[in-house]
This record gives sequence, C-alpha cells and structure tokens, in this order.
Amino acid sequence: MTAWDEIRVLIDAGDAGKLIDRLVELDDHERKLVAGELRGHIPFLRARAETLQQQRWREERRRRGRHEPEHEPWQDWADLMRLAGAGTLSAVTAVASWVTRRDLTTWRIFARRPGFGDPAPVVRLLAHRPAQWQAELAERLAVKLRGPRDAGVPLALAMLRHTGVEPPQHDPLVVAWVSAGVGSDPDPLLPALLPRIFEAEGVGRALQHERTDPISPWLRTMRELSESGAVGRASLLDGCLGRFLRGGNAQDLRFFVRLHGLLEPSAAEVKARRRDYLRLLPAAPGPVAELALRHVRRLEAHNPAEVAEALEGLLFRAEATLVRAGLTWFDQTARQAPEQADDLAPALVTAFHHESYDVQHRAAMLALKHAGRFSPLGAETIRDAVPALPPALGERLVTVFGGAAAVPATTPPYIPPPLPAPPAVGAFAAVPATPAAMEALGWTSWEWQDGERWLAGFVRLAGQDVRGLRVALGAAFGSSYSQLYDMRTWTSVDYWRAAMARELITPGTDPGVPVERPEPYHEGRRSSAAVLFAAMARNAEGNQGDGEEKIVEEDDEGFTSAVLPAGLHGQIFGGLEQAGNMTSAHAARAGDPPAEYDTEETRLVSFSWTGYASPFRSRKPRPVPEAPRDRLPSPRKVSPPHLFLLRRCAEILDALKSGTLPPVLLATPTLSTGTLDPDVLVSRLEECEAAHAVPLPADLQQALLRLPRGAHPEAAARAERLTSEAGRTAARWLADGGLPDPEAGVRWSYSEGMKEHYIDERPPAQVGQVSLVPRLKAAPTGLHLIDELLREPAKWSWDDHGGHMGWWPSILPSHREVVAVNLLPHLLYQWNRPGVYPGHAAMLAAADGPAGEATALVLAYFLAQKKPGDAVSVFLTMAARGDLPASTLGVQLGLLVRWTWLKRQHVVNALAEAADRGAHQQVWQVLRTLLPALLPRDGEHARGGLVKLVELATTVAARAGVRGAIPEVAAVAGRRTTSMFARECGRLHDHLTRS
Repeated sequence: MTAWDEIRVLIDAGDAGKLIDRLVELDDHERKLVAGELRGHIPFLRARAETLQQQRWREERRRRGRHEPEHEPWQDWADLMRLAGAGTLSAVTAVASWVTRRDLTTWRIFARRPGFGDPAPVVRLLAHRPAQWQAELAERLAVKLRGPRDAGVPLALAMLRHTGVEPPQHDPLVVAWVSAGVGSDPDPLLPALLPRIFEAEGVGRALQHERTDPISPWLRTMRELSESGAVGRASLLDGCLGRFLRGGNAQDLRFFVRLHGLLEPSAAEVKARRRDYLRLLPAAPGPVAELALRHVRRLEAHNPAEVAEALEGLLFRAEATLVRAGLTWFDQTARQAPEQADDLAPALVTAFHHESYDVQHRAAMLALKHAGRFSPLGAETIRDAVPALPPALGERLVTVFGGAAAVPATTPPYIPPPLPAPPAVGAFAAVPATPAAMEALGWTSWEWQDGERWLAGFVRLAGQDVRGLRVALGAAFGSSYSQLYDMRTWTSVDYWRAAMARELITPGTDPGVPVERPEPYHEGRRSSAAVLFAAMARNAEGNQGDGEEKIVEEDDEGFTSAVLPAGLHGQIFGGLEQAGNMTSAHAARAGDPPAEYDTEETRLVSFSWTGYASPFRSRKPRPVPEAPRDRLPSPRKVSPPHLFLLRRCAEILDALKSGTLPPVLLATPTLSTGTLDPDVLVSRLEECEAAHAVPLPADLQQALLRLPRGAHPEAAARAERLTSEAGRTAARWLADGGLPDPEAGVRWSYSEGMKEHYIDERPPAQVGQVSLVPRLKAAPTGLHLIDELLREPAKWSWDDHGGHMGWWPSILPSHREVVAVNLLPHLLYQWNRPGVYPGHAAMLAAADGPAGEATALVLAYFLAQKKPGDAVSVFLTMAARGDLPASTLGVQLGLLVRWTWLKRQHVVNALAEAADRGAHQQVWQVLRTLLPALLPRDGEHARGGLVKLVELATTVAARAGVRGAIPEVAAVAGRRTTSMFARECGRLHDHLTRS
C-alpha cells in the first residue's frame, strides 16, 4: 500500500488524529506523492459527499422530529483534505492557497456547516514545520484576508496567536479580529491589534451594534482594560478623538461615540484635548458634534478667538438643533463678556443664511437683544447681512442697525390648474350572443363585469341555443371543481357557475346537499381520565409511609389528589363508565387493585382528566342539523352584499333544474358603473311577460336597486300596463323614486377593562387597537331580499366575509354609502383576510348617492398611505363631480391619524398633491376640520408632523383666499412660546383673521 493509499483510507475513515500522525511521519518523497494526488481526488470526494448528503436530507424529512442525525465520517472530507494539503505541500504560498481553497469552503456551506471549521488540527499539524516557515505562513494568511466573512479568518487568527508574530498592517485583519468576538481567555493579539481599532477602516461599521445598555462584549472589554490599567485611559480617549478627526459617517463612528461616553472623560481630560474637541464642531457628524459641544461647554474659560472660531463653524451647520445650541452659547457669551460681541458678530450673521426660518428668527432676535453691545464695526457686520433674512425679519433689524431689508419677492397671483375632468361613464359591455362568445369569455369571475355578462349570456343562450351552449361550456366546466358536490355550501360565484354549466351539460347530475354525519358530543375534543393509587403502609413507628405506586392510565395534564377511603376510587370509575368516558375493563381494573393493595388501609388516589368538558358529563350525540335545500351559506357567515349575489346565482340554478328560466335576466347593467336604464328594465319585463315567464325574485330586486336615483314617470307608466306581479312592483318602484337613502355611518370604538367604549363619548387614555362600528338603518321595503341586504353588518369579519367585494358597488350603484358601510369591517385589519383596496374607493367615487362618513373613511384610509397616488385621483374625481364629503373627510382623517398607526406626513403629502392639482378649495375644507382634530389641547404637546400640516394649511388658505378664525388654531397661536409650531399657527391665524 502506497503512502497515498494510506492517506486516502484515513480521509475516508474521518480520523483527523491518525491522519495528522501519519502526515508527520511522511518523508519528502511520500509527501510529494500525496500532494500530487490531492487535487484530482477532490471531485470524487465531493460527488460522493453530495450524494450521501442528499440521502441524509431525504431521511431527515421522512423522520423529522424522531431522532437526531448522527455525524458521518464522509461529512469531514473537506477538513481532512485541508489537513492533507497542509501536511504535504512544501511552499508557504502553496499551503496558504490550499487551506483557503474555495471548493473546500463551499462544501461546508452546502452541508450547512458554516465557517472554516476548527483550525486547531491544522495548527497542530503545522507546528512540526520550522518556526520561520510558520511565521511566514501566518503573515501570508493574514494579508490574504478581505473581510470578516473570509473563510480563512479562523486559521489566520489561530496561526498569528500560535506563532506570536507581529500582525501585518492590514485593515481587513483588524476588522476580522473584532468581528470574531471577544474570548474569555486573554488574547495574545490584543496588545498588537487593539490600538489599530481606531485606525483601521471598517472597524466602526463592524461594531456599530455594540451598545452600553446592556453593555456589549467589546465595550465591556474596553472598560475593563481601562479600569485595570492594562490600557491607559489617555490612549483610549486619544484613539476616539483621532478617529473622529479622521472623519466618517455616523454609522462608522457610532461605536467610538459610545466608547467615549463609557469612558466619561473628566473636565481635566477634556481641557487637555480642547483643541481637538473644537475642531470637531464644524464638520463632524451630528452625534460627534453634539458630543464635542457638550464637553466643550463644560469648560469654564475659553480663548475668545477659539470661541469665535467654534461658533462660526457651529452656526454654519445644517442641523437646526446644533445651530440653536450654538446660538444659546452666543447668547451666554455675549452677556458674560460683552467686549467679545464684535468678535462673535460674524458667527451670528452666519445663522442669518440658514435655511430654517426658526434659526433665522432666533438669530435676528439675538441681534436685537445684544444691539447695544456691538460697536459701530460690529453693527456694520450685522447691517451688511440683513438682506439675507426674510423681509419681515429684516425690517425689524433695519430699524435698529440701519441698512435695507430684502425686497419681498413679487409672486404672481396663484392661478390654480383646472380640476381634471372626471372619467366618463361608459356603456356596459355587450352580453355574449353566441356560444362561441361564451367560450371566449372564460369561466373565472375576476372582474364583476365578466361575471354579469356570463350570467346574462347563460340565461339567454340556455333558451335560444342550448346544444351550442353545452358544447361551448363542456371543455371548461366538464371536469372543473371535482369536489363541487361534496361541499355543503358554495361561497364563490365560480362554484355556482360550474354547477349551472354541469346541470346544463348533464341534467340531474347534482346529487343534492350532502347530509352531515352525526358526531358524538365534543368529538375531536374527548376528555381523558387517569388514576393513580398507592397503598399507605405503616412503618415500624406506626406512621404511614409511601407505598409502591401503580399507574392505571397516565396523563401529563394537571391533577388533583386526596387521601380517600378504600373503595371510593371504584365509585369514581363507576361514574366514568356510566358517563361513557371509560370502558368497563378500565373501571374494573381500577376498582379491583392487585391483591397486595387489597387492604383496608386508606389509599392515596390521584385523579385527573384532560379535555374541554368534565369526564363525568354524559356524552350525548349532537343532533344532526337538517340538510339545507340549497348550498347557500348562513347569513351570519358572509357579508350581506355577498349573500345577495349568491342568492341570484342560486335562483338561476334552481330555475334551470325546474325548467323555469326566463328568456332574459332583468338586472344586467347598461352602464359600466352597474346602473340599469329604466326603459331597458321595462322592455325586459315586457319580453318575459310575452314569453309567459316569471322573472326571478332576486334578479328583479337587483334590477330595482340598479335603477338611477329619483322617479321615472315615463318608465313607470309603461310598467303599469304590464299584468305580472313583477311589472306592478317595478311600476311602484319607478314611480316612488326607488330606495330611500338609509341612515348610514360609522362610530369608532375601543375596549378597556372588558368593556367597549365609543371614542366620541370617552376618548382612550392611550392609543390602542380600535374598531370601526358600521351603522346602517333602513326602512323596510317589503321586498325581503333587499331588506336582508340592508341589514347592519358586523364590525368584525370572519369565515367567508368579504367575498366578491369588487362586485359590491355594482349591486347598489346609486347608494355608495351603503356599500362603504359594508366595506368597513375589512378596512383596517387586513392581515390574512379580504381587504379593501384603492380600486374599491375608485368604484365608490364612480357610483351615485350621498357620500357620508363611511365613504369618507374609505377614501381617508388610502390618502394616509405612503403612496397615495390612486387615492388622490379618487379625491380629484369626487371634487370635480361635486361629490367629495370634504368636511367629513377631514374628521375621519383626524381619527385615523390620532388613533391608528397611519402617519401625518403621508396625509400632508396627499393633500398637498391634491391642492397642487387644482383641488385647493376642497383641500382647505378638509384641513378646516382636520386641524381641530389634531392640534394639541391644553396640556398636550405638539406631535410630529404638525408643523408641516399647519404650513400646508397656510399655503392652501392663501391660494383659496379664505378667511375666518379657527378657534383651535387661535388658542395655539396665543400661547407664550417661541416654538416653530406656535409660530406657524400664528402665521395661519394672522392670514385667516386679516381683513
């Protein structure tokens, strides 16, 4: 057997220890022989290991959760091949390339064994090489590193620690070292690499997630080294400051900011480094500049030239927070050292050019406050910078310092763009007139228009060309929904259409609704009982002691125990047997314990049960419900418009089975919104009467709901000439003006202390989960299906609620508010449930009828989204038609923003876009009610985004030319505060009250 054969056998066996021992024993000739065979053997080992690994995964899937997979020798082939190469290759470069080979690393990833593997065996093997050779390898492995995820990191660090060689100057090495974490034992690399943490690029990003509360490993290590004296505080502070001065973004410097805060430098330490802190103020990232400013302000005395330089750099910054802090420093310095006012004047006028009006206003007020402290030269500096201020502020400084303020820009009068014309309402698409057209239409009802056309075409062609229709529908519906007749209810229109097609193709194919099988009480939730009893023997002292226990039937759930007289446990099990919860064999075995326990001593009996009901409760079979005559779901399990739609489908199927299909459906729309022309309805009634056919009830009532609003006397007169009951019903409906508008709306509620409260009656103390309570009350119409449709929906959705929501607006095209009320249960919490989308809001906008709270809330919800483009289009459409409930919309927006997760800024963006596109008048009406809902009351703080909202209100009010004070805005404007929010409210109030 050759040396290579021996090495190959050891690799196959997975024995790293014996492999290392044999590699050490090889002579030069044997090492050369083995090294020559290694590369060619990798593909074979990899292919074998991949095959075995795939088998392992298949076995794991079959036996999931049954056992832990064992470790197999073939899984270590990559680590063993790495050892073989490290032990036989001679050159340092060759070994460095071999141990970091990509194909050896990618195998570990494929086998779900991340990382390089344990570097200890490789280090042990290489320890037999000369020390200089090992040191050269360690350096070469270190400089090959490219980042902390490099596969060679573990071995490179291990070799550096083993050899003790000075680590090379290589930034990725330092990043890899800190990313590897802090060990529990002293790290020999710490003295050499710790100072480089402050110099190497990438360290800050690698340690950006280190925190002080709770303290993270590296920060804890730094603190412990500093406290023990192993590393001087001065070196750590200097390292942090040096890193700050080299620059970088906030993410790269976050770790060093936290380390600096952890060190808590004393005033003396800050004073010694004052120049470095001052140099950070002009350009360092915000957190670093704030840190530097905080420590500089701790010092009592500064060189005037340094203060002037620091303030000039600080007041030049873009961050308003830092600039305001600089202005406070200026104010204090000018008061404490008036003689420095002239030196500080250039810094002050720097703030005149700031983009924030708040900063400009603060700087101008300080110039007026300290005007008496400036010499003529300092006053001239202020005077020359006055034009940089807004005209109103500049005019105030001119009265004191002279000069000229900026000339107000002459803006041309605002000419709003015209509102975009609302899209025209088109005609409803033609109903299929031939079987081929039906086949081309398809069989899935993704769009409600296609569903309506299919139903209308089916009814028409079933009476005109039944043979052709059978052929056309056979390919699509002949084998669809194989489980169709096994279902007790059909909640999708597609199920009903499939049933219609099958009944047409093969009459009588429907076996009827399957009968529900009887189930015992709580089937699937049976109770289980267990008993434990033990003889209570007496010991030598006459005291009772524990005897042997016998478990009749074990159960891990909770149990109760008691000391009971002998024989009582038999009564227990007798009761269980009588209730049907335990067999007689169990009861007998429990009632007759073994002979060694058949004594008159008391026994310890532990009895337990699991389940939803007491095992002593008799299990009575649940009564079998009467099989329904159709497959319509229960009204409580679906939404009212959904059930109304299914009733239309059910009656078509019933009429098909009984041979009473009318020649035409009455309710097929004539407009794309779902509206039906009154004259067309009468013509269809006349066609049915001429054919001696009775119109279907749900079809008739749907047709009445689709009529345009108002009375239609001419069509009513035509309908009065009909003799059928359907004709007389239509005539009354047409003459009386159709369905009166129901009372509809919404209330907001929340739960607290197991009780439900309404927000308008008792606002919650804090934001939580709110619910929308739909309100719908309609006067009875005498048409039972319409009355069922107009029942008040539940506030929550479950089971099959929300089906076919895209169809709903066409069911009530003249009463959009009723549709919106039914959409409310699906609006806020849409996870894993049917939801409302912008398309539904667009359909409401195209419908007719009053738009109230529910319609406004649906639109408000989408205006408050991050991307409100579609909702803005709906807003403009309703504004152009004069249908927009603007004031109500503002109220609902206020409720959404105050009590849900939706953000003010998104609302501001949407309203600003609508105003820019010509709806400024309507946007102001929204803001007129939105502002009072969101502005803070007495004792409240202004919330984020309110400044932008008030700014928008000021802009829109100016465009719309409106006047009239808003009490809530006036209250904020009258507060004694200089905040930007109060000033913006003041601007708005001034405009609204200007004569």
